[in-house]
Parts: sequence; structure tokens; C-alpha cells
Amino acid sequence: MLNKNKYCVRFFPVGEGIKGGDAILIELYDTDDNPYVFLIDGGYNKTGESIIAYLKKKYENPVICMMINTHPDKDHLSGLKTILEDKKIEVEEIIMNRPWKDGGLKPEHFKDKRITHNSLADRIKESFSLADEIEQLASNRDIKIKSADRGKELIPGVLTILGPSKSFYKKHLLSSDKTPESYLEEWNKPYVRTTMSEDDYDPQNGIIEWFDEEETSEVNQTSLVILLEVGSEKFLFTGDAGKGALRDAFKYYEDELGGNVKDFTVIQLPHHGSRKNIDPELLKRLAPNSFIISCPPNGVKEGHPSRRLINKILEINPKSKIYVTKEHNFVFHKGVKINASPQRPQEVNKRMDGKPI
Repeated sequence: MLNKNKYCVRFFPVGEGIKGGDAILIELYDTDDNPYVFLIDGGYNKTGESIIAYLKKKYENPVICMMINTHPDKDHLSGLKTILEDKKIEVEEIIMNRPWKDGGLKPEHFKDKRITHNSLADRIKESFSLADEIEQLASNRDIKIKSADRGKELIPGVLTILGPSKSFYKKHLLSSDKTPESYLEEWNKPYVRTTMSEDDYDPQNGIIEWFDEEETSEVNQTSLVILLEVGSEKFLFTGDAGKGALRDAFKYYEDELGGNVKDFTVIQLPHHGSRKNIDPELLKRLAPNSFIISCPPNGVKEGHPSRRLINKILEINPKSKIYVTKEHNFVFHKGVKINASPQRPQEVNKRMDGKPI
């Protein structure tokens, strides 16, 4: 039985310069004080090396009970590959969706009538080559991969997948530029990296304008949204989920599980704090003790994190506590001694990202 009053949730710093990612190590303990390690995403190769070093220093025979990938982008997957290549780290199982296997995609979904079941799988594997490499590594090490189905309790009453649903996942895969041209009107909607102007900000000058037309990529929309419940805390891990994915997960949590999204006490702001992945309507539904952003050291100019988003959160609730990783670990813990310096929450930015150019 797990001791829900002893845990450590560690957000590793990921990336250099403007390139960020996610890597979250969860350490839980049973009532006999035996540790259980879970990993959500692995950042880049260098992040994977940092995770390996941490585990080998702390544990004589490191075991990752469950390795979870939110979605198949390299800033979330690369470090997992690095860890799997180290046979001194035991991995018991992997939870991840493989688009060629779990998307429910069939040749009849696509306009190119030459596509067969086999050629479709090959084309999708080529588009998601790193995920394919993960599958091969797992096969070589006899590690079982399980699909990430919504509602699946990875640990009953403790770790639960809130999204995406199978239909949501399939729709956004079909809309992605990573799959062949489909019959969906939204197909191949290109994800355009926008340049943003700079605005001055004075809280006395009225409500911050929001750019509702901005959206994240279709692949980001396929990210897992995961709930961890330990003690009195409810952690929400969001990967790179977009506004649609968050609404879908929130609806499931409230309508099907009987929860209230205001109960989430720690919320990871998705996609390294991008303003494209969340909006004021969603923010107003939330009331966490802390927001956490996994972001690169110098990502501000790229909107990772978005200073407009930080200012908007503080406009909605001036008492909000928002923390960032950048070059440092950020750790939530109870009943576990750690060596970490306290971090000051983010404050209002006098300059912020402006309109997309």
C-alpha cells in the first residue's frame, strides 16, 4: 500500500538556449518505505543523462516502474531513448501511444488510394521515427509497451489518464501534417511558428488582450493529460496539450469522474508556458496553489514562457504562484528531505509578448 504522505515530484530542467522540453520524475513510497519511481517524459538526450546520473546516485539498482510518454515529440522522447539504452536502468513498462498502432487510422481515411495497411504504418513510423526507435528498444529489452487509454488508472486512485479520448486522439492525428492527406477539412493545417511584437504593460491600463485565434500544433493536441493524487495534493501534468485537449480532459474529469477542476492543487502549464495552449476562460476555472512551467533558459522571446500568459494569470488572481524550471530542478515534496534552494514566484512583467506579426 502506498504512503500518500510521502512523495517527491521533480521537474528536471530541459534544454539549452531557446529549446525546452519536459522531464518529470515521480518518487512514491509504500508504507514500508520502499520507493517506486515513475517518469513522465525524458526531455533531450542530455536530460536523459541527468536522470540516469540522479537515479544511479540515489539507488543501488535503479528501477523505473513506469516510463510514460505524453506525445512523440523529440523534446519529450529523446531522453527516454537515452535511458532505455542504459541497461543498468531497469524499466518495467512503458505507457505511450504509438500513432501507427493506437490511432485507429485506416487506408480509407486518406485520399491516396495506393495506401495499404502496411504502407500506412510504415509512413507513420517514418514521421514519428523516434517513437519507432523507442518501440524497437523496448522490444529488444523485453519491456512491454501499453497504450495510454483515457480513464486508465496507472495506479488505482493515484495516477490516472484524463485525456485524450480515442476519438480526440484520432481526429488530431488525422489533422496533423505527420499523416497523409485525409478527408478531414482540417487536414495538414500547417503549424506556423509566429514572431511576436513587444508590448509595454501597466496593470492599471485595463484588461490584457488575448489572441484566441492562436493554436498549438495538432500533434501537441494528442498529448496525455495525467492526474496524480497524493495526500492532499492533486498534480495535473499536461505535456504540450492545447486548449481543446484541456477542455476535453476537464469535461471528462468533472462529468465522468465527478471531480472539480478547481481541486487541482499543482498545474503544469502546457507547452513550456506557451500562450497558444491555454486561454483566460480555462484559467478562470482553475484555482491551484501553484502553477509550474517547464521552460528553457532563454525561451522568453519564443514565448516559452509567455510573459503575457504570466501577466494574465496574475491579472485573474494576483495571489497566483507561478514557478519556472529554466536551469534548475523544481521539486514538490512531502516527507522526503531534499537539497534545493527555494524559488521566488514569477512577478508581473513590465514588458511582454505582443501581437503575432
